[in-house]
Amino acid sequence: METKETSEKLKELGIKPVGGQHFLDTEIGIHELLKEAETYGKTVLEIGSGTGNITEEIGAEKIYAVEKDTVLAESLEGRGFEVLNQDFLEMEVPEDVDFLIGNLPFEISSDILEKTGKLQLQAAYIVQEGLADKVVAEPGDSEYNFFSFLMNYYFVPVKAGVIGSSNYYPEPEVETAVLKLFPNKNRHGVEEDREKAFLDFAKALFTHKRKKVRNAFVDARNILGIDKDEAKNVRDELPHSEKRVNKLEIVEMKELYQGFEGTFNGK
Repeated sequence: METKETSEKLKELGIKPVGGQHFLDTEIGIHELLKEAETYGKTVLEIGSGTGNITEEIGAEKIYAVEKDTVLAESLEGRGFEVLNQDFLEMEVPEDVDFLIGNLPFEISSDILEKTGKLQLQAAYIVQEGLADKVVAEPGDSEYNFFSFLMNYYFVPVKAGVIGSSNYYPEPEVETAVLKLFPNKNRHGVEEDREKAFLDFAKALFTHKRKKVRNAFVDARNILGIDKDEAKNVRDELPHSEKRVNKLEIVEMKELYQGFEGTFNGK
């Protein structure tokens, strides 16, 4: 059932959507998100609460409504949730939060996903369907890139229901999907103090993702801080040297990194 309350409320407040903002404007769209969100009994933070039409339907012990726009934030006051007039990407998330939810602005969706990964919090988000496909892509898939690798390092991701463009104001030119994120980076066994170096190493190799590891390693030598002769001398001794970068499982990338680190002491 269409409500169209969102578009009317935005117009009343003088708010014009910008920066990839597309507000859910139907009960069907809101339900599609909330049926995938495991929020009952939890402390939930919603990113970009807008007019509060999603916020009011969230079943949770406590809700933080994060809204960057001051006018929208003020309109959320006194409605049973704690309003934070802040930018999610710049704020410190309250320590009691254990679930994140939101209909994410297209332009900053990837940044929000990456911050969520670092926080290791469970989440249910609406994102562009193409982005959801990249997040859940597996090694060897055409969409699989470093961002896919990073998301699969941080999470067990699940693409749930697709939400048609007609459920939004204004209507986007693409479809969207609900993306469920289950944090589980510890399963890879990467030590905390080596995580950044490991991810930097993987990112360097993914600059040549379709090449075999042995060739990508040489071509990425400047990023890795080694010279051409050094790279050529060890490339065939590295694990999985004949496998293409975009077909490496995370555990294989870890073994490759450990081989590199053992040879160059994490140089």
